[in-house]
Amino acid sequence: MRSSTSQQGCPGTLAGRRDAAAGRLRVHTLGFDGILDTVLECIGSVCPATRSVVRQSIDTGLIGSARYSDQTESTNRDAIAELQHPLSPPILPRLHLTDHQTAGRGRLGNRWQSAPMALTLTLTTKVDPANPASGILSLAVGVAVARAIEFVCAPCRIALKWPNDLCSGWLVDPAGRERHFQKLGGILIESTAPRRDVAVIGIGLNLEHVPSLRDGSATPPGSLSGLTGRPVHRPELLAAVLESLSQAVEELFDDPGPLMTEYRSRCLLIGSTVTLRQNATVVQGRCTGISDDGALEILCDGRRRTFRSGEVSQVRPG
Repeated sequence: MRSSTSQQGCPGTLAGRRDAAAGRLRVHTLGFDGILDTVLECIGSVCPATRSVVRQSIDTGLIGSARYSDQTESTNRDAIAELQHPLSPPILPRLHLTDHQTAGRGRLGNRWQSAPMALTLTLTTKVDPANPASGILSLAVGVAVARAIEFVCAPCRIALKWPNDLCSGWLVDPAGRERHFQKLGGILIESTAPRRDVAVIGIGLNLEHVPSLRDGSATPPGSLSGLTGRPVHRPELLAAVLESLSQAVEELFDDPGPLMTEYRSRCLLIGSTVTLRQNATVVQGRCTGISDDGALEILCDGRRRTFRSGEVSQVRPG
């Protein structure tokens, strides 16, 4: 992770673009508080530490605007609703943040209800749909969030379950007999017509409490505080996630190779026996890897097959 200290950047670099963005905001407002009033909409009372993180993220150009609500059904749904009103387009990248989400969605139409005071957010940002790297955006986001968690919660190690569940590494039960892992959070990326050049990136992380799992996953839920044995400061993690997302998206569209290498190093499935459910089809075999375009590779019945969708319901370590 980069230092949060502001540094002057050269034009064309990420730091340079942030300086330019912050400069443009200052030109059009009458000071820092004016910037925040212009681009941050609050529904409810946002804590001072979170407000400070959003303030700094806008000033450095990590995000262009933000909307906070103490409770909402779904931050992704809120973001998509905004995009469907072209007469008042949001300033991108746009952050949606809530303290409590009551009707969150997971992949394949599954549901997820966040635990109280989880880190629940959606980042709406522009992408290039013509770039093949857009097809592995969800994997890049998984790597980005894993990096952010490790930065804040060191020395923990975050693993990924294809395609982008955020998990603990393999754990051993108290009796030392059974290995398992816990789901710490998830990612859902959506798009909406007519804005195919915009990605709606939803992220949910369990900080202190373990939620009721409603997404059909067989992976038991866990929390970051349970994994680390100490409280997790939500504003600090929010800042790290926003910084890491910006960096990973830039890496993805510059050269996705290193990101995919890191993704594979974090993937729990490689080398394990997995059960994949794809509609009415159930496939069981050994996961041999993740292809460059993000597909899951499974060796079953002596034949290597690739899958670009589906739900991994069971994992047994190799």
